[in-house]
Amino acid sequence: MTTHHEQTNEPTTALTLDRTRIHKVAGGQPLLMLQAIQHKIADMATEFYAARSMTYAALAALDEGREAHAEAFMCKLFVAESAFLILDKAVQIHGKEGLTQGNEIEYLFRKIRMFRVLTGTSEFQRDGIAKLLAFHH
Repeated sequence: MTTHHEQTNEPTTALTLDRTRIHKVAGGQPLLMLQAIQHKIADMATEFYAARSMTYAALAALDEGREAHAEAFMCKLFVAESAFLILDKAVQIHGKEGLTQGNEIEYLFRKIRMFRVLTGTSEFQRDGIAKLLAFHH
């Protein structure tokens, strides 16, 4: 099963890595040679890994027949917020091109923002988590 997060963030990281390998900075070195850029890409990959792992753990609980309401809320919250952070870093790395209409990063950034609103805001997810923890544990 491929999640919306995977569909959005695997290409985001790949596009960003491609840009940082090709785009040159002062001195002629690739953008990827800058430690700050390397750290952003490391953070993007880590966020993606954590969100995917969390999703797989919740799906495993469901496959085992366990109730996973809190886990579902937690996944929706974490995955949506991490996807936004990943895309925000990509926009930073891509610069003005990352905000130019027609650019794939701009499209994905707009798409994930809409996803976060239409599937339930972070506050809604937090309310669900808090209620389940307070009243069902």
